[in-house]
Amino acid sequence: MATPVVHIRGSDCCMGRSLVSRLIRSDVKIVIPEVDLQSFEKLFSTELIYSNSQLLNSENTPIEQGHRVVLLGLGPFIGNAEQSSIGVDGSETILITPGFEKVEVDSSEIDSHLIINHMIATACNDYWCCPILQNWYNAISSEQNIESDPRPKHWWVSEMDVVDSIVRILVSDLPFPKKVNISGRRAWSDNQTVEEMRLLFSRTMAGKSGMFSAQHLTTPPSPTIEVEAISEGDENEYPRPNLESIHQILVACDGDGWRPLMPIRSALMVFLAGAIQES
Repeated sequence: MATPVVHIRGSDCCMGRSLVSRLIRSDVKIVIPEVDLQSFEKLFSTELIYSNSQLLNSENTPIEQGHRVVLLGLGPFIGNAEQSSIGVDGSETILITPGFEKVEVDSSEIDSHLIINHMIATACNDYWCCPILQNWYNAISSEQNIESDPRPKHWWVSEMDVVDSIVRILVSDLPFPKKVNISGRRAWSDNQTVEEMRLLFSRTMAGKSGMFSAQHLTTPPSPTIEVEAISEGDENEYPRPNLESIHQILVACDGDGWRPLMPIRSALMVFLAGAIQES
């Protein structure tokens, strides 16, 4: 099998950084815009030493037959010095957008559209961060009250699990489905999510100040939230996105299917760490 060549446009975001980080571990030629190349080479300098992957400049590496082009967000994706189109015969163009952005997509220009729903991003001040998480973090960090809903309606999934699933397909010989949704398999309510965020934020700030109490050191149980089968979840007032397509393509790629591994508590910890660092 030839070394996969993956072009990433819209790479200057938390999803872009996570995607490049994961691809570096997969022996891939990764093509990114020149404007991002130097910062990415610095960010991943250690990983690149021990990897067979390469970071390449998009202006010197045109899209060719057999290449895959990943478009993150809504663009624009074409620079003045680049070719006039990202659609090259024999290449595959995959558009990836967040589910909270309700947009009309011209499917004639792309081969696949991945919609990422209910993702817990690794950064707060980023296009990929769900606005409700940004609002909750701002309220919690400023000790404001939050009006929340007790009904299960969020199907949270970590950015790491989303990126891992995308890379599993990118390094395979299989094409992406025409349209596919990704989300978690467990339904969370506002109340459950806010409670977890408050607890984790309190512990993080106590750790920074060294002012721990017995309450900070006690580990309360995570909310009781059950996994629903891939094909179920449509009878809820807030139905889960259809996960059949993502599950089936991942089964075809490596047999494992769609099984997010990172606990939501851990994903929230990563989110809060990024948010606190940005503030």
